[in-house]
Amino acid sequence: MRHVLVMGICGTGKSSVASRLADRTGRVFVEADQYHSADAIARMARGEALTDRDRWDWLDRVADAALATGAPTVVACSALKEVYRQRLTDRLGAMDVVHLSGERAIVTERMSARSGHYMPVSLIDSQLADLQPPAGADTLTLDIDQPLEAIVAEAEAFVNRARFRA
Repeated sequence: MRHVLVMGICGTGKSSVASRLADRTGRVFVEADQYHSADAIARMARGEALTDRDRWDWLDRVADAALATGAPTVVACSALKEVYRQRLTDRLGAMDVVHLSGERAIVTERMSARSGHYMPVSLIDSQLADLQPPAGADTLTLDIDQPLEAIVAEAEAFVNRARFRA
C-alpha cells in the first residue's frame, strides 16, 4: 500500500477527511499540523504567512513521522505547492493525492466557526496564492461542498482503485 496525501488550503477539512480515510483503509493517520515548530505556529496565529524556507524542515518532520509508523499512512498536510508534494514523495515514494477544494466563502465560513485553532481566516488569501493544484492519474480533486461522509467515500473508492494501478 502507498501513502496517501490529503491536501488543500486551510479550512477544507483535511484532518477530518484524512483521519476517517485512514480508518477505512487500514492506514495510520499523520496530522502535519502537529509537526510545525512553535515559532511557525506563533507566526501563523499572528496572521503571518509562512514562506518556502519555513516549510522545508516541517515537511521533513512530516515525512519522518510517516516513515516512523512503519506502515502506510494518510497524511493531512496542506502541501500547497508542487515542490512541497515532491519533497514528501522524495521521502515517502509515490503517493495517492486527494485534493480538497472549495469556494473561498465556504472555507471562510468553516474557519470562522472553528475554535481553538491557530490558523486565522486572514491567511486564506496567502494559502490560495500559494496553491498549485495537483494533477495526474494519482490525484483526485474533491469539492468540499458536500457531506463529509460523501467526500470520504469518494476518497476511499479512489484509493482502493489506485491499488490496481501499475
